[in-house]
Amino acid sequence: MKQAFIILSHKNPQQLRRLLDRLQHPEIDFYIHLDAKSDINEWQIAMNLPQVFFIEKRVDVTWAGYGTIQAALNGIAAIVASGHQYGFLHLISAQDYPLVHINKIHDFFAGNPGRQFMDILPEAELQRVITKITSFHFEDLRLPGKYKIAGLLNKILPARRHPLDLEVYGGSLWWSLTQECAAWCLAYVNAHPELKRFYKRTWGGDEFIFQTIIMNGPFKNSVENNYLRYIDWSEGKAHPKTFTSGDFDKITRSGQLLARKFDLEKTPDLLDKIDSTITGLSIKKG
Repeated sequence: MKQAFIILSHKNPQQLRRLLDRLQHPEIDFYIHLDAKSDINEWQIAMNLPQVFFIEKRVDVTWAGYGTIQAALNGIAAIVASGHQYGFLHLISAQDYPLVHINKIHDFFAGNPGRQFMDILPEAELQRVITKITSFHFEDLRLPGKYKIAGLLNKILPARRHPLDLEVYGGSLWWSLTQECAAWCLAYVNAHPELKRFYKRTWGGDEFIFQTIIMNGPFKNSVENNYLRYIDWSEGKAHPKTFTSGDFDKITRSGQLLARKFDLEKTPDLLDKIDSTITGLSIKKG
């Protein structure tokens, strides 16, 4: 079964190159979205690898803004336009890393055709974060005083309602979907421009849009509430913990296929240890 990774990247070309090396497989292709703020000339080390395609439509991604959604959609669109057929599309960031050999990742999904692997929040947790989309946010706007403006609007206006009367679902952005499901999501968004208008005024809307579209559509019954990634939110911040060497045991005992997030510049020894202990790879120094 052919599969493809859509990888959202914005920094550290060496780390992306290392990730691509670990994910190399004859039946796996890679579609890289490089943040429009990054100089593409610095990424030749990754662009020249086999089975790697850089997405031409690049987005200037603002943290918690709509750009992350658009980058993911552009990745799906690039795959659809390529004419290639894949059993699964995996959305990851360049700060992800595999915890098992790529053969195990490939074989797991080949053994689960037609399923959608994504994170679905329980109702109580969803309600705790629902103001990310029911309140006004202007993360994509370079506008002085935008937070004060948003605060004022949220005081005087009623809560925003999701368009199309869709029941709202939430969870992590990162997923593994069949190409049919991902292409359906793309077509649905393109057919309903009110979705883009709504999500451009959210905070972290990428944590809602795919779950909401899929769980209100024809692929609902194929969803597995397991995105097979280990992410540590224990610090209670708006972003997950960047792993250190002290997290090695937790990472390796997670039982997941992938983990995030890592920083090669800060903890290269952690990735070395994962390679040597989990995947059996030996890293050549120098």
